Amino acid sequence: MASDKSERATPEDIALVKKTDDEIKAEVSVFSFDIPALKKRVRDDDPAQAFIQAHLYLDHVITRLLSEGVPVPKRLQLDRTGFTQKLQLVSALGLLHPVHIPPIKVVNAIRNKIAHQLDYVVKPEDETKLRSSLPKGTDREDDGSQTSLAGLLRLLAVMIDVERQQRAFERTKRSQAMANVRVVLDGIKID
Repeated sequence: MASDKSERATPEDIALVKKTDDEIKAEVSVFSFDIPALKKRVRDDDPAQAFIQAHLYLDHVITRLLSEGVPVPKRLQLDRTGFTQKLQLVSALGLLHPVHIPPIKVVNAIRNKIAHQLDYVVKPEDETKLRSSLPKGTDREDDGSQTSLAGLLRLLAVMIDVERQQRAFERTKRSQAMANVRVVLDGIKID
């Protein structure tokens, strides 16, 4: 017999069960950074600066993936964890698709050369290495022309943030399923 008094389900559970997939997508489909700022900071006029700035954005998204994707992120001490270790964790936990790991490693390697060698100049080979590490076709515009270096770096940051958003959607859908279990067990009718 259904009752109005819940033994398991909370008001939050009921509200979550009522949400449509489109409502959930709208809530989680928010970039973790400002796209216009990304475009201003990762520019074609200075390849070294583009790599450094893109690395900052990649680090930001990877940190967000970890802080959102593990139950107790404080235990990771992400503010004291290096980029390589964060990327290894994200990879090991399956928080990023494996095709995204190689280009992020390339950006990190080039950024490290820029940061630790005073006279390092970004070379055409660096761009070639980045292009070859990306999923096939990613380095082309809709008209078939090559995407600029800065465009590739911006694209990589956006791609992994979109994946972060997808992970948030998946987590919310799992939470919704568990909330639905509690609602059903309590015999609550949802309108």
